[in-house]
Amino acid sequence: MAIPWRKLTHWAAGVTVGLVALAWHYLHVSDLTLIGTGYAAEQTCACLHVSGRSLESCLTDLDPLARKFVTVHPGEHEVTATILGYISATALYEQGFGCSLRD
Repeated sequence: MAIPWRKLTHWAAGVTVGLVALAWHYLHVSDLTLIGTGYAAEQTCACLHVSGRSLESCLTDLDPLARKFVTVHPGEHEVTATILGYISATALYEQGFGCSLRD
């Protein structure tokens, strides 16, 4: 007796979602995304405001994987990095102190 294609597809989708959820939890992906966005924001802020380099030049300092997933939004005295559209971090530049992450 053959298993109906629709049931097999639903079962495979459920298993895939479950594996992704387990990987997300056990690999601490949410923590890694927070660390990654903070690093990208602070690194780019220092590159732009302390070193005075262009945004294009600063983005080459980021890891190639980060360049694919992290979006950097420079401001007048701050840089915000966003990953996957919902996790973000902002680094603020202060004259004489450099860049630091905001709470």
